[in-house]
Amino acid sequence: MNKMWFRRLLLSYLPVFFIVTMILFVVFFQTLNEQNRREAIKANEFLAQQVIHFTDTSLRDIDYRVVREILTNADVKRFFSRSSMDVHANIQALKVIDELKFNYPIIDSVYFVRFSDGFVFGDSSNTAGEFQDAAFIDGYKPGEPGVKWTGQREFKAFLLSESESVITLVKEAPYNMSAKQGYFVVNVSLSKLREMIGRMYNPEIAFVNMLDGSGRNVLAGEEARQPEPVGLAGISRSEAVLSSYTSPYTGWEVSSGLVDKNGLRLALTFYNVWFVFAIAAVLFGVLWVIYVTKRNYKPIQQLVSLIETYSLRSKGEKGAKEGEFGFIQNTLESLMNETKQYQQQYREKLILQKKYHFHQVLEGSVEISDENWISELRNYELDVEGKLATAHVMEIDSYPAFVETYNKRDQSLLKFTLYSIIHETAKTSGAAVWAEWTTDCRVSIILWMPPSPDAARRCEAIVEACRAWIEQNVRYNITVGQGEPGETLEELRRSYEMANYCLQFKAVLGANRIIKAKETVRPQQEIHEYFKTIAQLSQSLRLAEPDWQKPLDAFIGQIRESRLPRKEIESLLHFFIHHLEGEIMELAREYRNIWRNVQNELRRLAKRWDTLGELREELIRIFDAMAGHMNEQREANGSKALMLEIRSYIEANYGNSELSLDYLSGKFQLNAKYLSKVFKEEFGENFVDFLIGLRIDSAKKLLSETQKPMQAISSEVGYYNYNSFNRAFKNVVGLSPRDFRKRLAEAN
Repeated sequence: MNKMWFRRLLLSYLPVFFIVTMILFVVFFQTLNEQNRREAIKANEFLAQQVIHFTDTSLRDIDYRVVREILTNADVKRFFSRSSMDVHANIQALKVIDELKFNYPIIDSVYFVRFSDGFVFGDSSNTAGEFQDAAFIDGYKPGEPGVKWTGQREFKAFLLSESESVITLVKEAPYNMSAKQGYFVVNVSLSKLREMIGRMYNPEIAFVNMLDGSGRNVLAGEEARQPEPVGLAGISRSEAVLSSYTSPYTGWEVSSGLVDKNGLRLALTFYNVWFVFAIAAVLFGVLWVIYVTKRNYKPIQQLVSLIETYSLRSKGEKGAKEGEFGFIQNTLESLMNETKQYQQQYREKLILQKKYHFHQVLEGSVEISDENWISELRNYELDVEGKLATAHVMEIDSYPAFVETYNKRDQSLLKFTLYSIIHETAKTSGAAVWAEWTTDCRVSIILWMPPSPDAARRCEAIVEACRAWIEQNVRYNITVGQGEPGETLEELRRSYEMANYCLQFKAVLGANRIIKAKETVRPQQEIHEYFKTIAQLSQSLRLAEPDWQKPLDAFIGQIRESRLPRKEIESLLHFFIHHLEGEIMELAREYRNIWRNVQNELRRLAKRWDTLGELREELIRIFDAMAGHMNEQREANGSKALMLEIRSYIEANYGNSELSLDYLSGKFQLNAKYLSKVFKEEFGENFVDFLIGLRIDSAKKLLSETQKPMQAISSEVGYYNYNSFNRAFKNVVGLSPRDFRKRLAEAN
């Protein structure tokens, strides 16, 4: 009877165990092998994409910075326009080189090549013929369209220095012009590039190759390794390329794969090994079933005793009071905590992914179809199919003051308040919304509304409600740039660009409002003479005249009437400051010291103003202080009163044809040379130029307001000889007196 029971127990589940175990082993190992292979390919694809993204971003930033320096930096233009040695231009050019190398650590060296005199300036200045990189410069020819960087090459700055493997960017100066003045050359160190890319992966497990245009592996410093033929499961005998991509910027090919080490290839490739293990496990299971069956065949008391003995041994070994169930409970609680942490990390990662995707799509840095765009939005719980999208950009007004007023915690809280108000208002109005902070002071918004004649008005009402709530309930204001509605992704991008462009007009249109595209339309004809007004303002400030504020107000008024965006206003301000600096530099050293302090104030102002009103108030404050200091300095100078008296005398008697330095020196009992020197230091221009300016200004007034003969006008303004008057007038105005009067008549 016992043997019958043993056979029943044995035969009842042994066949099922054998079949199920065999199937599970085969399926498990086959699935494991395939999954490992797919995960390896996926990981290598991500690695290759990251290497391409990092390399392209770094090189593209350097390329953009170099082009910007060539186009906008006056020091670079000045260096290439010289035909001989200019120490000041070289110092300014060296600052550009040092700043470029400081901002981009992967740069090995930078140098300029000037065609006019063959001068090479950079880490090692020399003539082009003696420069160690002369062969490269002589043989350089612009590459095919789209090829910006050379392949791997060797660069040596000095004759005795060791060569460095680099890739090179060569830009012609001036940029995109037929007449070339020289080259702007940047060498990127491949060793630094390899070091930074090497941090992305473990070389003991994976490898990355990057082939330049000539087939060289720039990450290894040697010819690229050709992978061996792919074997079982897609892995070669030594190294297998699992993914390969071509850079859209450099055109270089990046490939990655696994390195066979410690039996990794064996674990991934040889399915037969796993099959043998499966057979062994099945045999072990059969033996184990027979053994357990025999154990279960024993009397119940012996079975109970055995279980109690095992339980006591388990408790003693684990040292747990709760026993096996307590251990299981603790394990489950630990697993639940880990699951919560993973979910929190996933949510945080999703937030960052949304923000990154927002930037990529709206800035056009990634190509995506409208269908894929709508599909991506569904992942963020946004159903926008068939709806009109409008982009808005909100900017916190007076952001530097906002940062100074609130600590970082309060800043984050206030920004979160604005973010929440946007979502709540849009949700209440039945609109779908996606908002992200694109800069520290700007939040970009996309509103989707069902197509209707008043869709644009409803979007504007949502944004206006947010602006009004912020104005009424918190201690800062916002200005909003509004784009035009669009249906496609391309139209949405244009709407986003328009919203950013509208914010450029906050300076002239005012803050704490919504700025629309139609309000940014500028006058068709801009007839304001900005540069003439700047010259008048600079002259008034140089002389610290009491009414210097009038040309400043005229300058601000011209900007407001022309409705200039902020970038153009900043350009005019830079020109004005540069022109004023030139005027002040002609004065004595004491005045130049005053100007240095004013320069520091103007630099701080460049980052703090939002509207023209704020800009005007700050400029008045700065220049009022400057004028006061300059007047104090002039009053401290003993010759000020005398110089003012001489100047007044000249202004009253400029019509005297005998007026000269000798005449004034005799009248005021001063040495002529001393008088000329002090007059120049005090007023910034010499006596002759000042006198001619007065006479020509008076002549222009007489020519435009009277019909007096030329000879009479010549005598009245101090020229006894008409030929002298004609020559002086033409030198200053560019026209003869007759031509000047004729042109005035034609204009009227």
